[in-house]
Amino acid sequence: MRQAITLLFILAVSTVLRSQSVVDSILHDGIYRTYRLFVPPGFVPTENPAIVFNLHGLGSNAEQQEAYSLMNDVAMLERFLVCYADGENNSWNLGLGQVDDIGLIGALIDRFTLTHNVDPQRVYACGMSQGGYFSFVLSCQLADRIAAIATVSASMAQGLPAFCNPPRPVPVFMINGTADAIVPYTGGVQNIAVNDAIAHWVAHNGCATPAVISPIPDAAPTDGCTASRADFGGCTQGTEVDLIAVTGGGHTWPGATIPIGVTCQDFDASTEIWLFFERFTLNGAVTMGEAPLSFSSVHPVPADQTLTVRLRDAERSYLSMTDAVGRINLGSMVVDGAQLDVSGLPAGRYTATISSALGDERHSVVIVR
Repeated sequence: MRQAITLLFILAVSTVLRSQSVVDSILHDGIYRTYRLFVPPGFVPTENPAIVFNLHGLGSNAEQQEAYSLMNDVAMLERFLVCYADGENNSWNLGLGQVDDIGLIGALIDRFTLTHNVDPQRVYACGMSQGGYFSFVLSCQLADRIAAIATVSASMAQGLPAFCNPPRPVPVFMINGTADAIVPYTGGVQNIAVNDAIAHWVAHNGCATPAVISPIPDAAPTDGCTASRADFGGCTQGTEVDLIAVTGGGHTWPGATIPIGVTCQDFDASTEIWLFFERFTLNGAVTMGEAPLSFSSVHPVPADQTLTVRLRDAERSYLSMTDAVGRINLGSMVVDGAQLDVSGLPAGRYTATISSALGDERHSVVIVR
């Protein structure tokens, strides 16, 4: 299974447009560790950016995770950095090995704080599969430096909850497929059940129960899966614990265009992860006065004939779509649940800007034919 997935990645990466990521290394614990760093075009250190560590799965690597998650598209619009680090021997130390991966992330935070003026209050970690497992380790062991985490197709390793009691509430966002054969939703030899992982963080963060459940519109009815959110609010320092459960979803990154299994196209995981991250710092929730909150969505990604717009905080907004060179290809007033006809637009990547009383929200849209 792993060999087949790796082969698909290699074939797909060769067809993906190369980003402006810089490949570099850092000497840590006697080992040169490689990483890829995406910096938005035109970046200047005075931006004091946030940074997301986006970690690959077992048997994968930084380049493949970059191509698979497409998080650079979100980072370019929202002006944050993304570091794709390479695990030693294509894996991460979850607590039993000798490789100091926790120290590596700390050293990279130190480096980027010096070289790119990264805001130490806005450092985040996410990951696919084992990269998600390791994100949980970081939330337990590096909570004084990691503001929030998100995981895709991952859970907490067996035994980890007993040793995980960080000194502060940590915002946690999980995305899991109910038909994931590698990381079983109901638990397995290597992972606790997804609901048990959620319960651990709900208790640790002092969140209110039950969760607020909201279905995600089935904007891509042919993708073989549907999705819904469970949001636990009322947590200490305004933090949250959120879960998107993908019914019928496999061991995949929602919104990805590389076909390695049942992949939900009703939402884009990279976009949703950033929308979660941007609301928190090490000190807790960001207030409306500190930064704009973006909760709207445009689905599916990629799209063919129509786009569905969901507006969570405004009854009426203006949406415009611009292409890679800034030309406006579509503009109209929209209401919640609006269906936009994009059948006349050429295939390619667009920026959808939703303007409302809360400010402008930018979303990455891919049109395929």
